[in-house]
Amino acid sequence: MAFHFSLDAVLRLRRSLERQQELLLREANQQMIAIQLKIDHLDAQLSRQASQENLQLASTLSAAELQFLRVCRSVLQGQRGGLEKRLAAAQAVRDSRMATFRQARQQREVLETLRQAHSLVYRQNEARQSQRQLDDLILLRRAYLRRS
Repeated sequence: MAFHFSLDAVLRLRRSLERQQELLLREANQQMIAIQLKIDHLDAQLSRQASQENLQLASTLSAAELQFLRVCRSVLQGQRGGLEKRLAAAQAVRDSRMATFRQARQQREVLETLRQAHSLVYRQNEARQSQRQLDDLILLRRAYLRRS
């Protein structure tokens, strides 16, 4: 008779839940990466704009043009600040999903360990039963040979 684990349905459920949590965690990581890329892009824009501003300051620049450049920089820095807040929120979501994923993995591993222990006991019992049958056959054979 083949080994049957009575909690197979629960184990399948735990595996499914772990997979769902893993996918949610990957999604959170991707969102963080996307936000970080936007921040890096804004940083590059700010750097280019600062270089351009320095070059234009060396030449003649009207007060209106200077004011415009500073307003542009201010807008970019404001966007960066907003992205920083979004990144912090995304990190909090990712940390929460990481904790949930770890918990789901731990619950699945507990059931896997229980299944392995049950499987080991089953195999040991099967081996004992098989050995008993062989021993019985040997004893029957000896008894038969003694009668002959």
